[in-house]
Amino acid sequence: MAENKKLTKKDLFHLFLRSNALQSAFNFERMQAMGFEWGLLPILKKLYPNKEDRIRAYKRHLTYFNSHPWTAGPIYGIVASMEEQKACGEDVSEENIQAVKGALMGPLAGIGDSFFWGTFRPIVAGICASLALSGNLLAPIIFILVINVVHFGFQYWGVMTGYKFSDSFLQRMENMQIKKWMSAATILGLFVVGGLTATWVSVSTPLVYSVGDASIELQSTLDQILPKLLPLLSVLAVYATLRKGKSTTWVMFAMIVIGFVLGFFGILA
Repeated sequence: MAENKKLTKKDLFHLFLRSNALQSAFNFERMQAMGFEWGLLPILKKLYPNKEDRIRAYKRHLTYFNSHPWTAGPIYGIVASMEEQKACGEDVSEENIQAVKGALMGPLAGIGDSFFWGTFRPIVAGICASLALSGNLLAPIIFILVINVVHFGFQYWGVMTGYKFSDSFLQRMENMQIKKWMSAATILGLFVVGGLTATWVSVSTPLVYSVGDASIELQSTLDQILPKLLPLLSVLAVYATLRKGKSTTWVMFAMIVIGFVLGFFGILA
């Protein structure tokens, strides 16, 4: 009976496929719990042929869960391994399974938010947008391919590695010095954002001050102090506003209104 409950590579591959629908049933009470449960359904059905055991397994995975959809693969793999051990009679409690989920979802969400969404995706988007502006019709296709190759690649690796090394997964992450890689990627992302600010953000002023017969162009003066100063100040203002909790939609409409007003009075061009 224990042999029949061993998960195969095919089972794990199906788990990987279903894990990508983590946010398919999102709600504000238990967040991604239903999506996480849906991903595990075939695994739990195989491991627990007894109806009562299967219902208990369903219930314990309907509790609160919230992590990054790109980095949830290791949690799926570890939970599948622990459920397999429990189904085979090993000393794995429901509390241990829930504790592992709760301990991993926060740190892995941090990696997903800071590295994949905060650094990797903007860099790829910036490069592909630059290609699109130069007339390259393949730019959006390149963006979709690169993003999804990394996304699905990490998700597959996470499920397989989490299952294989469930007891030592965190230690292996530490050995990979993941925090140093994240810091390096963040620094690279800041360099890219700075370059994009100077290249793409176009903010200037047509104001001219006249003193007698002489006239002074404010934009020329600002360029002598620091080229692209106005675009930099605009980006920093947007960043500061977002840090204060304003939504991106609010910031976008505020920029449109401010742009129209300052443009109407000839302050900005």
